[in-house]
Amino acid sequence: MKKLIAIAAMVLSTAAVAQPDKDWWACQVVHASGMKWENNRWVTTTFQEYPPFVLMSDGNGSLTKESAMEAVAAAGLHKSGVECKDWAFEGNVSCMSVTGGHLYFSKETGKGGISQTAGAGLPYTNNRDTVSVSAFECTKG
Repeated sequence: MKKLIAIAAMVLSTAAVAQPDKDWWACQVVHASGMKWENNRWVTTTFQEYPPFVLMSDGNGSLTKESAMEAVAAAGLHKSGVECKDWAFEGNVSCMSVTGGHLYFSKETGKGGISQTAGAGLPYTNNRDTVSVSAFECTKG
């Protein structure tokens, strides 16, 4: 895992070079699972590996909207309308998308998660969106 993050850090570091005053992290999803709707019931499942992504600090303690959107997209979710806020504990950031995606990241530990829960509340009985959670780990650049 650490080797994969190191490789991702080298490959993705070009995205962070343009803003040397801001912190960045090379990240990789380490496990993804959830539920999908089959035959009118929820079935647990695991998901394929996702591509590495980079999280960028916005210089004010939170993450840039662009990097949060790319992280959410890397986990297979819609990346529209993502907004990030510092959480109650220093060094933690929470980002929400208008489509039910959520990214939580601890800058102290370099670990976080991405979830999608909107499918659980949809009224459709024959086609519902997947409910998922992905754990990721990052190396600070």
